[in-house]
Amino acid sequence: MLNPFPIQFLALLAYLVLRVITGLVFFILGYRHFRARKELTQILTLPLFPFGVITTTVFILTELVVGTLFILGLYTQIAALLVIAMSLKMIVLRPIFSHVSIPSRLMYLLLFAIGCSLFITGAGAFAFDLPI
Repeated sequence: MLNPFPIQFLALLAYLVLRVITGLVFFILGYRHFRARKELTQILTLPLFPFGVITTTVFILTELVVGTLFILGLYTQIAALLVIAMSLKMIVLRPIFSHVSIPSRLMYLLLFAIGCSLFITGAGAFAFDLPI
């Protein structure tokens, strides 16, 4: 069957939209978590790993760095691997980390799918990554 909208030449722009929107989501999440870092420090302190300040700092910095890398289109596949790892971790550990600023499992599942897509396809148009 023929495609009703034959605009396949815009496929690279689809990856651009995915990349930039996901980058903005991570940047906004990092900012929200930075504002609530004192409460997150108490929540992210676990009995087996009592270093809540380090965990919170790494969590916030990872979100901000991944968001920036996605927006710029720089090291997109490495950033996508970080998104995949962080999403899997948060899907498993979300019931333990109950805070308003931490999204639900469904959002992390969607971010996992977007991370897999960007890992496979690359950055798309207007990125510093070179397509191979």
